[in-house]
Amino acid sequence: MRLVEIMLTASCLATGALSASSTSSADHYQSSAEAALTKLQTWYNEDTGQWKSYTPSWWQSANQLTTLLDMVRLGSSEAAKIADTVVPNTFHRNGDHAFKNAYYDDEGWWAVAWMRAYEVTHNKDYLETAEGLFKDMTGGWGTNCSADGGLWWDKDHTDISPISNTLFIQVAAWLANRVPEDRKQYYADWAVKAWGIFRGSEMYWPEKHLVGGGIDIETCHTRETTWGYTYYDGTLISALCGLTVATGKEEYRDEAHLIAAAVMDTMSEDGELQEQHISQAHPGQAAPQWKGIFMRGLLHLHQQSPRPEYKAFAQKSADSILANDKNDEGALGPDWNGPFYGPANASPHSSAMDAVVAAWGASM
Repeated sequence: MRLVEIMLTASCLATGALSASSTSSADHYQSSAEAALTKLQTWYNEDTGQWKSYTPSWWQSANQLTTLLDMVRLGSSEAAKIADTVVPNTFHRNGDHAFKNAYYDDEGWWAVAWMRAYEVTHNKDYLETAEGLFKDMTGGWGTNCSADGGLWWDKDHTDISPISNTLFIQVAAWLANRVPEDRKQYYADWAVKAWGIFRGSEMYWPEKHLVGGGIDIETCHTRETTWGYTYYDGTLISALCGLTVATGKEEYRDEAHLIAAAVMDTMSEDGELQEQHISQAHPGQAAPQWKGIFMRGLLHLHQQSPRPEYKAFAQKSADSILANDKNDEGALGPDWNGPFYGPANASPHSSAMDAVVAAWGASM
């Protein structure tokens, strides 16, 4: 069955009658997201099945695929037409290693992408790939700094990072909500255990409801004296939303609300998300992708438990991007307050798209 035929079957989307103003806003953000998607596809390489970002572009391509599939879930027929070709092409062009590599966070991003692909296509190959990636990730469980567990960042055991751990929780929780009933509890148990250990580690600051930094493997204490990166928190929000569904316990979603509020209060300026590690002088290879991942998590939370401040935050971010951070060719940049600066590529562009998609979803 083609994506355009089944895209409206995804769960967890808002239902019910929409006011005229809500419909108008949703239509505006949808059309803006679809225009941005057209630009995004100019960076897609059919031969590699990846999008051109900063080199390397491996884990970023997983996020760009997720952005595309999020648009399909929201009902974009334009995105569904593109996904009909892109999803199987990306899968087959890169599937010789089952999307595994030396970094557990990279594997987590691809697991999330293939779970999204499974949702909109019902192709079991994609779900099995996500399960295989999670199995590989469990091989990194247990660090020198915790007798109880925790996940290494990489297979060489050189670092302990929040992102590999928050993704581990997310992948486990999301699998629990997508696999057949006989495998559900296995993944739910992993997610509960991993969250408990992460919450008790120095990587998470429960008094601030923010994710901090990584752990120094020599001292086994956090390297950071201030909060970390926006995508740490966005990934954790998505993980806790999944864990709420998997367990039926709202305490996880309550924590997600506290994290969202803390990020919007601490990591925003004039109501728009800021990434402290992005600057025009040194945009970096990874940082331009991060803010969109937070906006994606915020939309997940809003779809489960809507709050007007989430809708307002998403809309303000999207409005600023569309007005101030777009060049004449339609590329979106990393500084959502503007002005646009390059280089233009799929990473900052798709991250900004996530904000526009969040505004669209929140307006439905």
